[in-house]
Amino acid sequence: MTVVQPPRHRAADASLEPPTMPIPRAALDAAHMRPQQAPVPMTPMAPPAGMAPAAPMAPMAPMSAPRNGLGIAGLVLGLSGLVVGLIPLFGMGALLLGIVGLVLGLVGVTRARRGAATNTKTAVTGVVACVLAVALGITGMVIVANAFTQLNEDLSAVGAGTPPVAAPAPATTAVAFGQTFTYADGLAVTVSEPTSYEPSSYAAGNTNPYAYSVTVRVTNNTGTAFDPVLLQTAMSTGGAPASQIFDAETGTPPQNQLQPGRSMTYEVAFSTTTNSGEAQVDVTPSFDHEAAVFTGDL
Repeated sequence: MTVVQPPRHRAADASLEPPTMPIPRAALDAAHMRPQQAPVPMTPMAPPAGMAPAAPMAPMAPMSAPRNGLGIAGLVLGLSGLVVGLIPLFGMGALLLGIVGLVLGLVGVTRARRGAATNTKTAVTGVVACVLAVALGITGMVIVANAFTQLNEDLSAVGAGTPPVAAPAPATTAVAFGQTFTYADGLAVTVSEPTSYEPSSYAAGNTNPYAYSVTVRVTNNTGTAFDPVLLQTAMSTGGAPASQIFDAETGTPPQNQLQPGRSMTYEVAFSTTTNSGEAQVDVTPSFDHEAAVFTGDL
């Protein structure tokens, strides 16, 4: 039996193989890189048996800024109204500021109660200030109205021409020596007739050749004490003034207060230029009294 043997393979001829092309480096790197895997979605875990699934959480809404403007505006207007209301002439301005501020303040309080504003104390303070401003405004307007009314009445009275009130005349006019001059308030003054006077060697004011003295009597019928500290006495003879003599027995009146119903008497001496003719003595009890005039002949 003939056995057929398979043909033996011969080594491939190197000259018959196709030439090998070099592979780029970028292609090799891409071939060795592992492909990226897609992310696996997370599957929510199922709740345990017997429990209801949790409700999904709603997204939180963004918080809005507090609306505090009206409360602040009411406070500002209220304080302004208080300052303006301190001047009665500007009462109308204080009233208007208070009313507008009161409206804004009440709206601000309402917003604060709803939670839209956060300045509750500011809004309430503004409302109180506005109420006070309104009260001051009304008071100022009343004061100004009363002042204008009174001014109108005064001008009307002046225009009507009220008769002038005459000043009270003295109870008496100039009187003679020895008589009494009585003032309207009840004070009475009497001056005696002048008599010759002999000054002592220590007398002051004896500058003329002649000397006379008079006795002054003051009676207080005024009902109140009379202070004679301002009482003055002056004399003239023949139209020429006489100088007063200050001596041991004459000069100034007593300085004690004269009580109601009492009288005081003192002597006054004068140095004169003549010993004849008409003489005049003026007695002025105080700044509130005119001079009481006494006349006669030497």
